[in-house]
Amino acid sequence: MSQSPATPEDPSTIDYLARFRRSGDINDLNKDIEYKTQAVLLKPEDSYLLALLGESHRSRFKQQNALTDLEHAIKYFTLAVSYDPDDMDVYELLAYLSLCHHQRFHLLGDIEDLNQDIACKTRAISMEPDRTKPFIILGLGRSHRVRFQRLGDLDDLEKSIEYCTRAASFKANDELGLADSLDSLGSAYILRFQRLDDLGELDKGIGYQTRAASLTPHGHHILMDRLNILAASFNMRYNRLNDLSDLEKSIEYSIHALSLTAPTNHPLQVTVLVNLSILNLLRFLRLKDPNDLERGMEYNACAFSLTGGHHPDEALRLKHLGELCYARFNLFHDLSDLDMAIESVSCAVSLLSDGDEDLGDQLDHLGGYVHARWYFSHNLDDLNNGIECKSRAVALTPEYHTNRSRRVESLGKSYLCKSLSDHPCDNNQMLRLALDCFRQASHAEANLPLMKFKSACSWAKTALRVSIEEAFEAYQVAIELVPHVIWLGSTVSQRYRDVRELRNLAGEAVAVAIKARDYNRALEWLEQSQSIIMNQSMMLRPPLESLRSVEPTLAENLQKVTMELHAVASRDQVQYDMVLSSISLNSPDKMADIHRQLAKEHASLLSRVRQLPGFESFLKPKQASELVSAARTGPVIVINIYIPYNIQELEVLEYSCDALILQPGKSEIAHIALPNFDLRTSADILFHFDSSAIRGNPIERGIRRLTKAGSDFASVLATLWKDVVKPVIDFLGYEPDPKELPHITWCTVGASSFLPLHAAGIYGTSKICVSDYAISSYTPSLTSLISSSPPPKAASILAICQERTPGGHSNLPGAAQELKHIKEHFGGTISYTELKNEEATVEVVLDAMERYDCVHLACHAHQNIHDPTKSGFFLHDGTLNLVSIMRRLFTNKGLAFLSACQTAMGDKNLPNETVHLASSMLTAGYPSVIATMWSVSDRDAPFVADHVYGQILKDSKMDCRNSAKALHYAIRALRQEIGDEKFLRWVPFVHMGS
Repeated sequence: MSQSPATPEDPSTIDYLARFRRSGDINDLNKDIEYKTQAVLLKPEDSYLLALLGESHRSRFKQQNALTDLEHAIKYFTLAVSYDPDDMDVYELLAYLSLCHHQRFHLLGDIEDLNQDIACKTRAISMEPDRTKPFIILGLGRSHRVRFQRLGDLDDLEKSIEYCTRAASFKANDELGLADSLDSLGSAYILRFQRLDDLGELDKGIGYQTRAASLTPHGHHILMDRLNILAASFNMRYNRLNDLSDLEKSIEYSIHALSLTAPTNHPLQVTVLVNLSILNLLRFLRLKDPNDLERGMEYNACAFSLTGGHHPDEALRLKHLGELCYARFNLFHDLSDLDMAIESVSCAVSLLSDGDEDLGDQLDHLGGYVHARWYFSHNLDDLNNGIECKSRAVALTPEYHTNRSRRVESLGKSYLCKSLSDHPCDNNQMLRLALDCFRQASHAEANLPLMKFKSACSWAKTALRVSIEEAFEAYQVAIELVPHVIWLGSTVSQRYRDVRELRNLAGEAVAVAIKARDYNRALEWLEQSQSIIMNQSMMLRPPLESLRSVEPTLAENLQKVTMELHAVASRDQVQYDMVLSSISLNSPDKMADIHRQLAKEHASLLSRVRQLPGFESFLKPKQASELVSAARTGPVIVINIYIPYNIQELEVLEYSCDALILQPGKSEIAHIALPNFDLRTSADILFHFDSSAIRGNPIERGIRRLTKAGSDFASVLATLWKDVVKPVIDFLGYEPDPKELPHITWCTVGASSFLPLHAAGIYGTSKICVSDYAISSYTPSLTSLISSSPPPKAASILAICQERTPGGHSNLPGAAQELKHIKEHFGGTISYTELKNEEATVEVVLDAMERYDCVHLACHAHQNIHDPTKSGFFLHDGTLNLVSIMRRLFTNKGLAFLSACQTAMGDKNLPNETVHLASSMLTAGYPSVIATMWSVSDRDAPFVADHVYGQILKDSKMDCRNSAKALHYAIRALRQEIGDEKFLRWVPFVHMGS
C-alpha cells in the first residue's frame, strides 16, 4: 500500500503521497487522490487500488479533519476487503478499516460504526492469531468497553476484560505497552464494580491501575491522567467502605498528579485542582479538621485563577465552592458562609441553560441552601425560593434518574415545613403537596431502596397528621421495602449495618395498626420488620434452593438480575464525586436506562416463577392466617412498646404498650392494651436494664461479681408483673398449678426486647410471679416457631469445655464441672463426645456440630456492640462467631445449651433485630436454645446444667421438647438454693424457641 500505480494505467510517474509525507504540501495529497480516483474508475474491482485510495483519504482526514475524507476512506477500504483479494494483506486492511470506523464513531456517535470497528478487529484476530500484535487485541478490548458503556451489555464488559488480559499477557510487551494493557484492564474492572457492586472487582481494578501507573515513565504525558483516574478509584472505594486510608491514597495520588502538571500548565491541572478541593472537603467531613476545609478552598481558588472564570466546567467549580462554604457554615454557623454558598451556586445556575444536564443538580443544591437559611431567617421569601428551586430541579430530572427521588423528597420536606410554619398559606394544600412528594419518592424505580424506605417513612409520619387510615398505605410501602433495604445478597455484616437504618419501624407500624384495630395487619407488619436477618436466613434461601431444583436456569437468571438490579440501585448518589479526564464512566442517564431494563427483566422473571406450581407465593411475606399457627405448644404473646424518638414523632403518634395474643387452634388475634406501663415507667425500667451492673463484664462468664440488685430489681420485676404480665395471665384465665403448668412464648418487639418477662412477679412474703402460672420461652420471630420444631428424641450430644482459654481470659473451673454432670447423665445411654480446651478449635467444633443432635457450650463468650457479627464463643484457637454459625444450615437438630455470658442479650442499637448468639443458633437449625441475658456465675452454670439434663433425659433419649420445662424447674431449684432475692444470679437464664 506504500506504492502508487504508474498510470490510469499510468497517469503519472510521481508518487504524490510519498512527496506529501516529505513536504507536508496538501496539494501533493490532493493530486495523489485525484490520480488514484481515476485509476479506480478504470479498475473498480482492484483491491490494491481501492486500498491505496482509502489510505490517501485517511491521510487527508488526519490533515484536514474533513468528515467526507473519513467516509471515503471507509468506503474504499470496505470495497477492498469485500473483493477478498488473494494478493492483498486483508489483515492489514481490516486493521485500517476498524480504525476508521472507530474514528467516525467518536465523531458522530453512531453505534453501527463501533459495531463495525469490533467486527473488523475480531475478524483480523481470528484470521491470523499468531501475527496479531498486543495493541490490536488491546484495541478490541477497549472497543468492547466503550460499547458496554454505551449499551450496558455485560457480555461486552466480559470480552473487554478477556482481550485486555490477553494483551497484558504478551511477553513481547515493553513496560509502556504492558502499562497500557493493565490500565485498560483496571478500567474494565472498575466498570464491572459499578455495575455489579462487587467489591472484589473494585479491588482488582485498583490493583491493575496501580501497576499501570508504576510502569508508566515519570515524564510520560499519560501518567498524570492515570494518577488522576487512580485517585478517583480510591475515592470510589472510600465512598463505599468509608475506610480513611482509601481517602488518604486518593489525595496522595492527586497531589502526585498535580506535581506533574504544575510546571507546564497541563490541561489536566485544573481538573486535579478541583479533585483535590473535593477530596479535602471529604476529609473535612470525616475528621472535622478546619485545615482540610481551608485547603479545599485554596485548591478551588487556584482552579479559578488558572482559567480566569472562563472554563467549560466553571459552573461545576462554583457548585463545589458552594459545597465548601456550606460545610464551613455548618462548622462555624457563620451566616455569611451560607450567603456565599447561595451566591456561588446562584452564579453557577446563571451560567447554565435548561438543556444542561447539570442544571437540575445545581438547582437542587441552591434550593437546599436557601431552605437552610430559612431556618435562621424565618423569611418567607427564603422558603418560597427554596421550594421554587427544588421544583425546577425535579421538573428537569428524568423519571429514572438516580437523583430524582431524593430531589422529590427534599421538595416534600420544604412543603411540610411551610405547612407547619406560621407563614400565611393554605396549610392543608402544603401538607397534601408534601404527601404527594413523599409518595412519589418512595415509589421511584431508580432510587436506592434505603432512600425509598426513608421517603415512605416520611410519607407515613406526615400522613398521620391527617389520619391513621391515610398513613396505612405508606407504612405498607415502607414494610415492603424492608427486604430490599436489608438485601439477602449483601453480606451478613453489611445487613447488620443496614438494619440500623430501620430504627423503630416495627414498634411504630405495629402501634399504628393496633390503634386502627387491624390486628392482622399488625401481626404481618411485625413479622416483616423485626428479626429480619434471621427470618431471611430461615425463609428466603430455601425457596431459592427449591426453585433451583425445579428450574435451575430460571433460578440462576433471577439471582443474576437481582444482583445486577441491586448493584445499579446501590450506586449511591455520592454528593461529592470526582472529575475524571480520559475514562468516561456510566452517566446517571445511562444508568437510568440500565436500571429500567433490569427492573422490567426482574419483574418478568419473578412473574414466571410465581406461575410455577407450588411457587405462587415465592418470596412473598406470610399472611396473618399463616402466622397464627406459631401458637402450637401454647399461647404466643407479642408485646409491643412504641416510644417516640423526639417531640416531632410524639406530635403524630403517642407512646403505647400493647399485647397481641395468639392461641392454639384460634384464627383470631386478641388484643390487650397495657396503659399502666406508661412512658415514664418504661423509660425507668429500660434505663435500669442498660446499666453496666446489669450487663456486667461483656467478656467474662461470671468472674465479675454483680452487686447491684435488691430493692431496685425487685421493684422492676413487680412493675412488669402488675402492668404487663398479669393482665395477660388474667386474660388467659390461668391459675397457679404446681402439677401441670401451661407454656407461654413471649415475642417482644423493640424496647420490650430487653425485659425479663419470664421473671416478672412480686417477691417477698406475699410472693406471686409468672413462674407460678406458666413456663416461659422467648422467640425472636413467629417465623422461627413455624419453620422448625425439635425432634421428639435426640440421640447424641456434643459438649464443649474451655476451662482454660488463651488470650488473657480467666479460668472457668465450673465448665469442667458442667461436663462432669452431663457425662453422669448421658454416659453410656446416648452418643456423647467432649471437646476440651486445646481440642476445641473453631473448625473442629463446627464440623462436630454437623454430626451431633445437641450441643453444650461451656466457655467464655462476648457480645460485640460495634459489629454484631463478631460476637461469639471463645475457643482455643479463636472465636466461633455469629456469622460462622449462621452459615451452617443444620437439619434435624435438638437443643443448644449456651452456658456462657450474654448469649441472649440483644443490642440496644438494634432493638428490633435479634443480634445475639442464641438467635444465631436458632437460625443455624437448633429449634430449642437455652441461653443467658447477661453474665452468669461460674458456680450457678453447673447447677443449672445438672438439673436441666436430669429433666430431659427420658428412656435413654433426650426429649428436647421439654427443654423449656426443664429449665423452668432447674431455675426453681436454683432459687430455692440461693434465695429469690439473688435476682442477678437466676434471672439471666432463658429458653428460646420451641
